[in-house]
Amino acid sequence: MTTGDRMRNWNGGANINVSCVLCNEPLETVEHLFFECSYSAEIWETLMKGVLLDKLTVKWEELMRIMRDSSNGKMKQFIIKYAFQTSVYMIWRERNRRRHGEMASTTSLLIKLIDKNLRNKLTLVQREGDMDIGKGMVYWFSTR
Repeated sequence: MTTGDRMRNWNGGANINVSCVLCNEPLETVEHLFFECSYSAEIWETLMKGVLLDKLTVKWEELMRIMRDSSNGKMKQFIIKYAFQTSVYMIWRERNRRRHGEMASTTSLLIKLIDKNLRNKLTLVQREGDMDIGKGMVYWFSTR
């Protein structure tokens, strides 16, 4: 990902804004953008506090470890990974929109969009007959 820290190395970083356009942190890194930035942390924490409980974190390496941990069970692991994937996509898209001068979206809007996307995916999986993940919608609503 072409985050601020990587852009800084282009042509010596002259005239390149390397700060986080979501929270104005002086240097944007992957770790910062996902999910140490106050904007993205609010999104991640709101979506995942009921799923991850005491394992809730905004640290990239810890999230990678959680996503590799199969002890959560297939359904919960699917929700964690899909929420992560969708959040990263939506936050990256929002970041790029802002970098290109488009109007900013609120965290509450992104939370609603990610939640809707996850519910749609869970509905699709349920309709396809995957019994292990099919109960995911009930679980997801129980974490709200």
